[in-house]
Amino acid sequence: MENLHVPPNPMVFVGIALLAGFAIVALAKIYGLFFMRWKTPFRLGDAMNVQHAEVVEWENGKGFVSAGGELWSASSSDDLIPGDAVTVASVNGLKLQVKKKPA
Repeated sequence: MENLHVPPNPMVFVGIALLAGFAIVALAKIYGLFFMRWKTPFRLGDAMNVQHAEVVEWENGKGFVSAGGELWSASSSDDLIPGDAVTVASVNGLKLQVKKKPA
């Protein structure tokens, strides 16, 4: 058998391993930034397609509702309380206009 050459300082292997690990993580991040971001469209405005929501917090005609698994700012002319089921009437930017769901 041949004798394997061992460098005088084993920290060289540790340094190379760390650099290789950082390089792999950096490449994965770059791949995600450039190629994966187009696979999931943003759901803003009319593209949201959520018709039903639930009031989480409400006061003086405005508050927050849970719609599509996200918390949205909302307003309504109806009297609402937390827990009420509402229908999304329209989307204006990041704000929902909601109506109380008929019982």
